[in-house]
Amino acid sequence: MLTSVKYWLWLTSLLPPTAAWQVYCHFGSPEQAYFADPGEYERIEALSPEQRRLLTDKSTDQAERLLERCDRGDIRILTFNDTDYPERLRNIETPPLVLYLRGKLLRLDERAVIAFAGTRRATPYGTGIARDFARDITRGGGIVATGIVAGCDESAATGALRAGGPVLGVLAGGVDVPYYGSASSRDLLSDMASVGMLLSESPPGTPHKGNLFHRRNAILCGVSVGLLCVEAGLRSGTLGVASIAAEQGRDIFAVPANLGAPMSAGTNDLLRQGLALPVLSGADILSHYPYYLPRREEQPDFTRWQVVRVAADPKASEKAAPPEPPVADTPTPPEPVSGEKKVDTAPNSGYIDLSDPSAQWTETERTLLQALAGGPATMEALIDRTGLPSSQASATLTLLAVKGVVEECSGGRFRLHGQG
Repeated sequence: MLTSVKYWLWLTSLLPPTAAWQVYCHFGSPEQAYFADPGEYERIEALSPEQRRLLTDKSTDQAERLLERCDRGDIRILTFNDTDYPERLRNIETPPLVLYLRGKLLRLDERAVIAFAGTRRATPYGTGIARDFARDITRGGGIVATGIVAGCDESAATGALRAGGPVLGVLAGGVDVPYYGSASSRDLLSDMASVGMLLSESPPGTPHKGNLFHRRNAILCGVSVGLLCVEAGLRSGTLGVASIAAEQGRDIFAVPANLGAPMSAGTNDLLRQGLALPVLSGADILSHYPYYLPRREEQPDFTRWQVVRVAADPKASEKAAPPEPPVADTPTPPEPVSGEKKVDTAPNSGYIDLSDPSAQWTETERTLLQALAGGPATMEALIDRTGLPSSQASATLTLLAVKGVVEECSGGRFRLHGQG
């Protein structure tokens, strides 16, 4: 007896995505379409005569072979009716009825998924930008989604992997088929599956043919909240991806580049027309989606507050208790206290005693602020100083930056707001 999944595979194996979607909408399920009277197919005007004829073929041999191949390759099948099917993807114009999944099941609807697009003929500038942005987004709690072809896509995947993942790969062909025959391409696919998820509408074993990339791009944008255009010429396929993202109502970001650079003419033009938002870092992108980042308790605005270090001696710490906040309109600088580091006392400034357990800071935030009190530091230096996991440190720094307590300065370093 046919299982539910077999009906889905029967339908999607016979017809292309748009025609299969029309059949599903008409009957309400592949099972109803399978058992329908052939005359009922005539009522679906969008189908061609050949497509109506194909629906009369009730053989499930191909569906059986697909199930066996997925079982051997540890590939999961998601149908449109499954609860694990990405909700964002349901809302695109023609959603895929079946998805093939390899790796870990990521809850995409709960995360800030940022799609990457860029030319395959990327310059060193473009590959570096893709890698750095992907690293920052991953460390900040987002998920990088990429098509994994050469150039910007491949660099974005590498950057996300170096940051510890997870990462999402959306493929045109099968999730078990590398884009290139090289060992490095096969290894990249395996690495992505080990820490993230590979997703495709095409059955396993399908080559990455050119006619499949438009659908790949629609799915890539569909599961994302925003698209980053890294580097693209005026006729680059990246601009086509941006057009799909705009149609789906997704945010579009672009990285500015030198005027006259051929591989950046397309992205610069997106900015010129106001079709994309300019961004200079991964944190710029994540700042648009605070509700998809790790949740924290509401904090007061500490934008103009400065951090003071307290003495390591517990008795000295008691003596160095922070003064009462000054009365409004009558700022009063605190009296110097032995064992306490002197700082500027600008009007309306305050002090945060990081040793005070009643302060409204999480333990991770307190640890990072204490580390930054000694001066600006790179992400790597902060991780070394604090011993925090990279993903936790990155996500916390992003939240502190959104609150205005921490800012990023030159050389990829972070510092307290207003710190010289």
